[in-house]
Amino acid sequence: MKENDILTVTIIDDNHMGNGIAKKDDITIFVPKTVTGDIVQIKIEKVKKTVAESKVIKIIERSKNYQEPLCPYYNECGGCDLLHISYNKEKKLKENYIKKLFKDYEKKIISLDRENYRNKVTLHVKDNKLGIYQKESNNLTKISHCLLLDNDINKLIAILEKIDLNKIKEIVIKKGEGLLLSITGSINNNDLETIIKNKKVKSIYQNDKLIYGDKYLKVKLGNLTYNVNNNSFFQVNSKCAEKLYNYIKDNVESTNNLLDLYCGTGSIGIYLHEKADFITGIEINKDSVICAKKNIENNNIKNYKIVNSDASNIKGKYDTIIVDPPRSGLSKKVINILNKSSASKIIYVSCNPSTLKRDIELLKNYDLKDINIYNMFPATKHIETVCLLTAEKEK
Repeated sequence: MKENDILTVTIIDDNHMGNGIAKKDDITIFVPKTVTGDIVQIKIEKVKKTVAESKVIKIIERSKNYQEPLCPYYNECGGCDLLHISYNKEKKLKENYIKKLFKDYEKKIISLDRENYRNKVTLHVKDNKLGIYQKESNNLTKISHCLLLDNDINKLIAILEKIDLNKIKEIVIKKGEGLLLSITGSINNNDLETIIKNKKVKSIYQNDKLIYGDKYLKVKLGNLTYNVNNNSFFQVNSKCAEKLYNYIKDNVESTNNLLDLYCGTGSIGIYLHEKADFITGIEINKDSVICAKKNIENNNIKNYKIVNSDASNIKGKYDTIIVDPPRSGLSKKVINILNKSSASKIIYVSCNPSTLKRDIELLKNYDLKDINIYNMFPATKHIETVCLLTAEKEK
């Protein structure tokens, strides 16, 4: 088998990445957006020792397991991976993936709506068209509506399609108690007035400078209100995030000192403020730290201190440590510090199960006691997990 070969294959299995799986000459072939039972003609794009990647060039026969995607952009846009299967099948595939990684844990995935759940989107502009980049390329798919986005964001996209986009490179939209726009490039005054007529729009930034409305967008979780600006991170699925935070809260016993590592806007630590005598948050992103300080103040939290620093600059002793790192996971330096810590419990929040598994194996002084999985990003390959780790012995 070599690149550019044309083959006809039957899909014999599928995975949580949205790929069907075929076999030829003892090589496993991944075929995107197909399911078990499909018969397709494919073109081989990459070949390694035992695996190959391909693309579909012709559908010969569709399986009964295939579901016609509701999205008209699905075969071009890089945003989704799993709209060609049912939601029940998506959940099962993700559950099976976690079961394979963590063999002692067979858990049901916690899921909410598959549509209209996202409170944030990044839109690119090319040739005066607004859309989303195709997977692993800078080719743009023009969109007018996205099934995953909150309806208020979709209504704003319909307005943005009609403005002059020639001097705009990118538009980020966030949804909370209103909408925040962050524009990279230049917008003319007439178009700005057109956007402001949408009463849901509360903030507009241009090239990181506030040009209209409120500096912060308010987002509610439980009975707490968080402030987000144009550059700070917040969970894109608020309803699912609240369920995840409640699980963490239920698994944090009253503690003296709690460390909230990679704390972002302080959302988890603030949610846990009643569980600790004192909380320290560490976050490297300055905009997130600014928002975190405002969140601490606005929610009248007296026991939370935020530090603008790299996660490896941990000082002091803590009873419980919460970590919520980026997809790359924990650095070796942070792993070493955690292994030497006096904490009796670590709660690890992850959006990348493979780096999570790697890090847990490196945290040799801690045992995995429980894992919960959340479908934070339905219709995509991504999975959110929370692991509870406890110290092997008293330190």
